Amino acid sequence: MASSPSRVRFIGSRELHRDLPKVLENLEDPDSRYVLTIHSKPKAVMIGAEAFLSLLRGATPEDRLLALQLGALVQGLEAAGVDADERDLVGV
Repeated sequence: MASSPSRVRFIGSRELHRDLPKVLENLEDPDSRYVLTIHSKPKAVMIGAEAFLSLLRGATPEDRLLALQLGALVQGLEAAGVDADERDLVGV
């Protein structure tokens, strides 16, 4: 049986502040991931405690894929010099 893909959600700092209890509840699911953005740029990845312990024991293929995707996103934003209007269009 294949494992379900990681649930990755981008969340802005204002939304995180507003929805912190809900975000913390969602992070109890070991497959839940959040990418915190500030001014539409990824600044942090949030995972729950169980997911963190799993990472310490050995990354899953899904976690490696997430790392590659996040790295490509960060490099793409920096290389393209994307302005705020363009970022809004792509939902980052």
